[in-house]
Amino acid sequence: MRNKDWTLVIFTTLTQASVGIILCLTLLNYLGADVGPIVQQGLSLKNPVFLAIAFAGIATLISFLHLGSPSNAPNALNNLSGSWISREILALAIYSLSLLVTMVLGWGDWTHRYLAHLLVLNAISGLALLWMMIRIYVMPTIPPWNSWYTGASFVSTAVCLGLLTFLLLSQAEFVGLDDRAGGFLATFLIAVLVIELLAALFHQRRLNQMDTGFDGPILERGIFYRLFLLRMTMLTVSVLMTAFLFLVSGSFPESGQYLWAYALFFLVLVQEFVGRLLFYSSYFRIGV
Repeated sequence: MRNKDWTLVIFTTLTQASVGIILCLTLLNYLGADVGPIVQQGLSLKNPVFLAIAFAGIATLISFLHLGSPSNAPNALNNLSGSWISREILALAIYSLSLLVTMVLGWGDWTHRYLAHLLVLNAISGLALLWMMIRIYVMPTIPPWNSWYTGASFVSTAVCLGLLTFLLLSQAEFVGLDDRAGGFLATFLIAVLVIELLAALFHQRRLNQMDTGFDGPILERGIFYRLFLLRMTMLTVSVLMTAFLFLVSGSFPESGQYLWAYALFFLVLVQEFVGRLLFYSSYFRIGV
C-alpha cells in the first residue's frame, strides 16, 4: 500500500460517515421524529449536524496531506469539465456549506418549515458527493476497483456509520428516539452489516481469481488475506452484538449497557477502516 493512501483511507471513511449521519437525520425527520431539539444544541457532539460538519472538516484537513503542496489545493478545481476529483472537491465544498447553513439557522430556531426541507438539500448534496467519490475509483485500468463493489462499499460505509451514530447518541440519551424508531434503525443496521459481509466475501472471491502480474499485490494469501479474515470476523461479531443489544435485550438496553454500544461503534468503525485499507491495498493497474 502506498504511504499517501492512508490519508485517503481516513478521508473517504470520515466523509462517508458524515454523509450517512445526514441521510439518517433526514430519514428520521421525514418519518416524524422531532429533530429540532437536537439540531438546536449547536456546537455540541450531541448535535448530529455538528458531528457531520466535524467529520467532513477533519476529512478535508487530512486530504491536504495527500497533496504534494497544500498551497496548490485551489488548482484542483481547474478541471471541472474532465476530472471527477475536481468535481468531488466542489461537491465537498457545497455539501459542507449547506451543513453550516443548516446548523446556524437550526441553532437559532427550528420552527420554520423550510429548515426541515433544508435537510433534504443537505442529503442531496451529500449523495452527489458520494457519487463523485465512487466515480473517481471506478476505472477500467484498475480491475479490483472497476466493479459494483466500489459503489456498494462506499454507500454501505455511509449508511452503516450514520445509523450507528444515531443508535449511539440514543444510548447516551443525546437523541430521544422511541423504541419503535430505535428498533427500525437497529434492524436496518443489521441488514447493512450483513450486506457488507456478503459483498466482501463475493468481492474477495473475485480478487482471488485475478492475475495481478509479477509485481502486483498478493490478494489470495498473506497479510492481505489475513486482514480480510479479520474484517470478516469483526463484521460477524458486529451483527451478533447489534442483534443482542438492540433486538434481543430490547430496542434500547437498560442504563449502564450503553458502554457496549460504544464498543459496538468502535468495532464497526475499525472494520470500516480495515475494509477501506484493503480496498486501497488491492490496487494494481493494467494498460496505460
